[in-house]
Amino acid sequence: MSKSHDLSAFLASYGPSFARTAYLLTGDADQARELATAALVASCRRWSAIRYHRPSDAVLRELYGRFLGATGAPWPIPEGHVLAGLAPRTRAAVVVTFHDGLSLPHAAQVTGLWVGTLDDELRRARTQLRATHPTLFDNPLDLPEDPATPSEDGDRPGNGATSASPWTLGPAPGPAAPAAGAQDAAPGDPALRAALLGLAAGMPPADLAETVLRRVTARRRIRASAWTVASLGLVAAVVATIAAGLSALADRMDEATARSPFDPGTRAPGQEIRAPLPAALPDPVRFAFPGYCRDADADVRDPQPCGQWVLTTRSGAEWRLPKARAGYDPATGASMPLALSQDGHRLAYQNPQGRYLVHDLPTGVVKRIDATAGDGEAHISSSPDGRYFALSFGDADDSAVLDFRTGTTRTVRGADVEILAVHDDGTRVVAERRDTTAVPGHASVSTLRLDGAGARAKGFRIDPALIEHGAALAPDGRSLALVTADDRLVTMDARTGRVSGPRPRLDVDGLEVIRVERWLSRDKVLVRLWDEEDVYLVQVDVRTGESADLGDSATEWIDYSDPIGALEN
Repeated sequence: MSKSHDLSAFLASYGPSFARTAYLLTGDADQARELATAALVASCRRWSAIRYHRPSDAVLRELYGRFLGATGAPWPIPEGHVLAGLAPRTRAAVVVTFHDGLSLPHAAQVTGLWVGTLDDELRRARTQLRATHPTLFDNPLDLPEDPATPSEDGDRPGNGATSASPWTLGPAPGPAAPAAGAQDAAPGDPALRAALLGLAAGMPPADLAETVLRRVTARRRIRASAWTVASLGLVAAVVATIAAGLSALADRMDEATARSPFDPGTRAPGQEIRAPLPAALPDPVRFAFPGYCRDADADVRDPQPCGQWVLTTRSGAEWRLPKARAGYDPATGASMPLALSQDGHRLAYQNPQGRYLVHDLPTGVVKRIDATAGDGEAHISSSPDGRYFALSFGDADDSAVLDFRTGTTRTVRGADVEILAVHDDGTRVVAERRDTTAVPGHASVSTLRLDGAGARAKGFRIDPALIEHGAALAPDGRSLALVTADDRLVTMDARTGRVSGPRPRLDVDGLEVIRVERWLSRDKVLVRLWDEEDVYLVQVDVRTGESADLGDSATEWIDYSDPIGALEN
């Protein structure tokens, strides 16, 4: 399983397959690369959430969503292409069933189309293609081998086989039975399937891994001002020489830069090493960001100062968190966890020995979350008041919650468990994900429940896509803010599963949802968005559906996944 846990391995093995799917949809190699790359970047930004839950499905949902949701026909297919005469939705139905080899319920899950709609589109496509390209339905000698989907051990499963790999692009384990009158389209018309596989093979080799990895892990922060390398003496000199003119100022800055020591092992041009965190820090932390070391300098077991977390406080001071690697583990693609309480006084992180610690900054007291690391990527969250810290892993059966006041850790048991949110009274919102054969259109479902005094134990089932962007529990301990697969913010009763209030869209003006952050008040939820360049913190009123940018200067500095603590508002 070591290969399947590595983001780079997933991209190398499956990136070409997504490019071929996009090629059949668009009919153009350049457009196919653009579509596949965009889908991979958007999906793999959530690698910690999808890596153990059939990430191929997440990528396909993003790919087909972008193709089908496009307006103004941005994906025109060239004339002469076999599928040129098919409408986009019809074309998608053909590609997802015949080329990708998905059953109708599985295809419905990744395309967002109803099973009945897919069945209608396939009948329409067969009729049209038999009239325009009858040779597509001639009996094939042999199905060409599809190089799209290696299994976990590197061998592609045979036609119609179901692979045990969670990354397989073929039918999900135990797909739900089709609706009455529907059929599993993949086994039918083998000649058409063979023709599409042959057509997809015409896609030029597309190595998308490097591009996707660069965009997924790119850090937007640029702090290369000459002010950061100048000493305090230089600042004083600059102030004293302003009246002498800009040329004199430039000379002084060049001179100071030349005198500034630079050690390639610990510093980068235009960067500085912050002082280590003091024994006691009463100043609340507003946000944290990774140091500037890149993969070549990364060592989780012995992090260099340049690659450690940097904490920015409310006063503007910056401190380095010693012995805690930030950013990504280059060996696995996993992000190194850090969580801040909403008051900015406590933080949780993983130390070089692999232990998960919670640090009370004003007192310097450190307590350990007594839990064994799971196979998946660690995710840490805290209750709003910072008393409770929850630790979950991507593919583990158990999660844990630390009560910092008492120092005790409570284990939350189940199958594939994730703690989504913790209330100030210790009540936990817990999700368990399981594969299913009983829910049409779903290869898996999640069961949501509240754990705590007086909480409902049994819970209710939801679509796993509903929690891909995280969740936030309201101050009332009952209302749960979530984002749907089509990027709408919804409010759900965590005890009954009932959804209420408006469902405002968040993906306006080209923005994409990163995650639900927290409740700001009884009526407003904070959501993190981005446009592939800048990150935005947006507050949404759950009563009216109106949204507005959060007036906090942290938004000028935070990156895609930088933890936030004590905001100004």
